[in-house]
Amino acid sequence: MVFSATNSTRTGALSLSDNAVKQAMFGGIGLLIMFALARVDFRFLESFTLPFYLVTVLLLTLVTVLGVISYGAQRWLDLGIPIQPSELAKLSLVILLAKFLSDRAKELNKLKWFVVAGLIAAVPTALVLTQPDLGTAIILSMIFLGMTIGAHVSGRIFLFVGAVAVPAFYAFWTWLMHDYQRARFTIFLHPESDPSGAGYNIIQARITAGSGGLLGQGFLNGSQSQLEFIKVQYSDFIFSVVAEQFGFIGSVVMIGLLFILVWRCLVVASRAPDGFGSLICIGVATWIGMQIFINVGMNIGLMPVTGIPLPFISYGGSSLMSILLALGLVQSVAVQSSSVVFGGSLVSPGWARSGRTTLRPH
Repeated sequence: MVFSATNSTRTGALSLSDNAVKQAMFGGIGLLIMFALARVDFRFLESFTLPFYLVTVLLLTLVTVLGVISYGAQRWLDLGIPIQPSELAKLSLVILLAKFLSDRAKELNKLKWFVVAGLIAAVPTALVLTQPDLGTAIILSMIFLGMTIGAHVSGRIFLFVGAVAVPAFYAFWTWLMHDYQRARFTIFLHPESDPSGAGYNIIQARITAGSGGLLGQGFLNGSQSQLEFIKVQYSDFIFSVVAEQFGFIGSVVMIGLLFILVWRCLVVASRAPDGFGSLICIGVATWIGMQIFINVGMNIGLMPVTGIPLPFISYGGSSLMSILLALGLVQSVAVQSSSVVFGGSLVSPGWARSGRTTLRPH
């Protein structure tokens, strides 16, 4: 799809773009690392969760000083090849929160541990917001929320935090958000009010997705995408290219496959040998699931445009590599999971030891 989105009828003969070649290289390297991680016991990470997190925070800090500016945002470090530390922040946050929450599984009814976990998530989130990258900040926040729910934090704490969140969001909207970020949240409701400016890509993405009809116009044949009516169509708006070329059915199949992957992460979480492994899987499932939901939503006008890539499909080496690394850890949890037969049902021994059993058919 990156190849398709970077070839157009304006350039004449088909050719491999630099973006397509780079994405293939990152995908190949990422797959090798993913399979390597799958063969290693994920629990070796328990001793490295904090150092990994601190290195990521350091890289995010360096971005604010030495980062490369592109499309009005300062999100990349040039280390020979451009890397986006905010993508690594998702993985490091998942791993550290999994360790922190699993170590305090019996004390999560106390507000102080929820606050500490929130501060752990707040540091990279705040640094990402300064780039500015609202989309990634939202994903980091959702990872925190999904993992604390998965860790069975007391519902009373969520009620209290929800009450505090309303004035906090008002303050964030009023004083901390950039004007263009507020505009993104409002323009998606009425993109026709600025068809050649802020609403342009929203309108074009809708037209592109709708022009695919039921079965699509065929690979490399979409008129909207091939004539490059959409900006950065190989990245944030690649779903509209998929919809145009493969239609409604092709889009549903692709989304279905992606959510099967999310569901399988949750299945592995339910069978994990311990809380650390289970929470890693829940964090990865939340991360990937939210990116799918937000990206597809902004392509069809149901969500504001926040610059979130579509997992595995959008161009972006850092995004692809970090997700493949995360899935390597999920696969490691699956490999290390062992089950014991109790009364005709399988019970995860890790959950059994913690007093919570998860039954599933033999």
